[in-house]
Amino acid sequence: MTGFTWILKLCGLRDVSLTADRQGTSMNENSQVLFINLKKYWSAESIGLKSVSLLVLTTLFFFTSSLHAAEEVVKETKVIREGPPPLEDPQYLDLGTFVVNMPGDKYFLKSSIQLAFENSAAKDWLLARLPIAKDLIITHLNSITVEQFDDTKNRVVIKNDLQIRLNSLFPNKAAWEDSVPIRRILFSEFYRQ
Repeated sequence: MTGFTWILKLCGLRDVSLTADRQGTSMNENSQVLFINLKKYWSAESIGLKSVSLLVLTTLFFFTSSLHAAEEVVKETKVIREGPPPLEDPQYLDLGTFVVNMPGDKYFLKSSIQLAFENSAAKDWLLARLPIAKDLIITHLNSITVEQFDDTKNRVVIKNDLQIRLNSLFPNKAAWEDSVPIRRILFSEFYRQ
């Protein structure tokens, strides 16, 4: 049923297109049927019912169009990216590849790690103390169990723990005035053998 036919039936009019499909029916007869139906439609008896139905249809139309507009506004404000904002001018320090025994001496954990800084002074400060940072990383990676490694949700926890431990190496009052000099821990390799 087309929308036009549905509106005609709702308003109490016959669908004239059905009579036009029959052979032997002239256009003159069809227009007379349409005129009679329009006279009935606009009669004083049914004008109240028609105006109420027209009001309901108009209200439904505007309600559905406003819902559609509200959905579009929601779609426009939908956040695509979650997490911390990107670094403006990142500087990276490649710490190399670490291979450590996992607890139980059955597996090895291999990881290549890079640190992201926003301040070159903090990067230079840690570069001068690189053996201490590498020892801290090896000690932390050596404590990761197979169960912790296999649960992918723990990767974020491992990164956060490393970031907290490495940031604890920096002095409390530094020249760069940044309480969290290491902004990101990046794994380019992270698997067990």
